[in-house]
Amino acid sequence: MDLHVLQANINHSARAQDLLMQSMAECLINIAIVAESYYVRPRDNWVGDEEGLVALISSGSPPMENKSRGRGFVASHVGDLLVVGVYFSPSRQLAEFEEFLGRLGTFVGSNRSRPVIIAGDFNAKSTAWGSPVTSARGRLVEEWALELGLVLLNRGRVQTCVRHNGGSIVDLSFASPVIGRRISDWRVVEGSETLSDHRYIRFSVSTNSSPSHTQRRAIESGEGPRWALKKLNREDLEEAAIVLGWATPVHSASIDIDEEAMQFRQALTHLCDAAMPRIRYRGPIKRHVYWWSQEIAELRRACVNARHRYTRFRRRRRRRPEDAPVRESELYGLYTTAKKDLQLTIKAAKVRAREELLAILG
Repeated sequence: MDLHVLQANINHSARAQDLLMQSMAECLINIAIVAESYYVRPRDNWVGDEEGLVALISSGSPPMENKSRGRGFVASHVGDLLVVGVYFSPSRQLAEFEEFLGRLGTFVGSNRSRPVIIAGDFNAKSTAWGSPVTSARGRLVEEWALELGLVLLNRGRVQTCVRHNGGSIVDLSFASPVIGRRISDWRVVEGSETLSDHRYIRFSVSTNSSPSHTQRRAIESGEGPRWALKKLNREDLEEAAIVLGWATPVHSASIDIDEEAMQFRQALTHLCDAAMPRIRYRGPIKRHVYWWSQEIAELRRACVNARHRYTRFRRRRRRRPEDAPVRESELYGLYTTAKKDLQLTIKAAKVRAREELLAILG
């Protein structure tokens, strides 16, 4: 299957973390690398660093194993990979940043038994990943990655952090060269609300030991026939197999392999139908968290639309210089109001869902 990765910085925001969990459910994310997490749940599929700066969150498949925690970084084995999440504050000194890269490099160097993915908010700028200038931190990161033999996954010049007064590219993704060809669809997600000033980053890593991407999607969406195995009638199965054996013609050596596979599938379907009832399809698995609702989905959509109107005006403001500041302020105000409505509704929905659960239990 493909390992689906989501990279984010949620600014220590509770509602941004709530929305992140919904995005993981919607997009069938296997592992999220979360800088400036709000909190780390005491569960096996969560792990945070020693300073509360970055966390890894797993959907549980594949599980996280051999977890490691450092200052400003956290790591875990996920499948055949070592996944490392990173965060370093922009307010700290360059010497501290250099020391941090040294500690991180030492950790990665001591875990070379498997390929690595390192992702997070380095707060470093370089033309190598699309910034207009290279900062001192950026040069250090370039040298650090070169020493470790890592390849940069970032593509294009889409800003990963967007604020009212501008934006930057500071969220970076690196990987071992050996898995470079296995990584696909790296992108900055522009059309999604995060309730943070950072955009999501998504990419996939292919594996060979699990079902294919298509198979996984089919299984998780409930596609294809299924049968009630507990109601299997073994006598009916044996009788159907005997009859099918009589009716099946002997194939010549020149038969097409695809045709053979199709006939084999049809035969198995016939046997299963003869021996046990089918399970009625009840739709795809739930792709939302427990407090999610249509109302919240519409409020999130309103946020996306309000932000789009604001950013589009900023790009075209030179066409209307006479009232640009006033109009820009108005559109930004509409966007912040839409975000506030979304945040308050999420908070209320979580409280209501918790109260309903307590009422059921008690």
